[in-house]
Amino acid sequence: MISKTICQQGRGEPVVFYVPETAQPGLSRTALGVCAFCAMVNRNPTYRDVFFDPFAERLFAEGAVDGQHILDRLTDWQSELTFADENGIARRLVASVLWRKTFMQSRAEQALENGAQQIVVLGSGLDTIGLRLSGSHSQVPVFEVDRPETIAAKRFLISRNFGVPPNIRYTAVDFARETTLNKLLELDYNHNIGTVFIAEVSLEYVPPAEVAEVYQMVRSNRSPATRFLTSFASTESVSQSMGESDDIGNVVAGAGEPFLFNVAPDEVSDFATEQGFFVLDHLYGSARIVDYIAALGLSIDVMDFPIEQLDASSFSLCRLKPH
Repeated sequence: MISKTICQQGRGEPVVFYVPETAQPGLSRTALGVCAFCAMVNRNPTYRDVFFDPFAERLFAEGAVDGQHILDRLTDWQSELTFADENGIARRLVASVLWRKTFMQSRAEQALENGAQQIVVLGSGLDTIGLRLSGSHSQVPVFEVDRPETIAAKRFLISRNFGVPPNIRYTAVDFARETTLNKLLELDYNHNIGTVFIAEVSLEYVPPAEVAEVYQMVRSNRSPATRFLTSFASTESVSQSMGESDDIGNVVAGAGEPFLFNVAPDEVSDFATEQGFFVLDHLYGSARIVDYIAALGLSIDVMDFPIEQLDASSFSLCRLKPH
């Protein structure tokens, strides 16, 4: 079962999206949607060579209402594209998994090679980077932080289907009463050593004052090996000024999980500086996405959507270093 979300773009006809209904209490619908896109990427032989998530299909099958039935319909890539087109799923959302997930994983691995000794995933949802790295970096502690109900649902699904690797620790935080740092310290997190902090499309859902607290926490880890991998969603006005639509911002609002924090791509550097960080990488916009895709060994011709359709709020990705 999939529920319909209709969003009015402001120009042209309304766009119809279908967002999965969750079968597990506490799971975010948008997080489950990203899990579905990862499962769909697995069905594309070209995409799969670049990014493969061996856990996504099982998580979507059990996390979504009728998830297994939906996957059973997607027997090959063409049937998947037909499903996407019939159900209003923008193809670029599926393809964007390539640069979002490969960016976060490659930069995390680079940070570990350069001295970081642990990973903290903020707003982890159903992201599987801890599981994906557990084979090659099983000695690295991974702390996954989210709301208690989300962590409970994730722990249940991971435990039942794969087992939780000993290096992964799920950290439930009641943000109204607890601080993330204090909860991490209770679980043997070491704030004095190099850490890879990851906030992939999670801070966008947090009020600006709480975002500032996250940046302060990351900045207070003064190890030279610490890195912050994060994303930024653009505002609707920025999207329109770039001649692009704000589909994603409308969709998440329609799903009941609106963005509360936005930074336009050309304002990211100033924002990072204000928060006490250097920008080491900043991936955004059609031109840079094309270059990034080429660096992955892919031609833009293999993408299943025109690159000029790239949504401005498909998120810019950053690798930051605290001052």
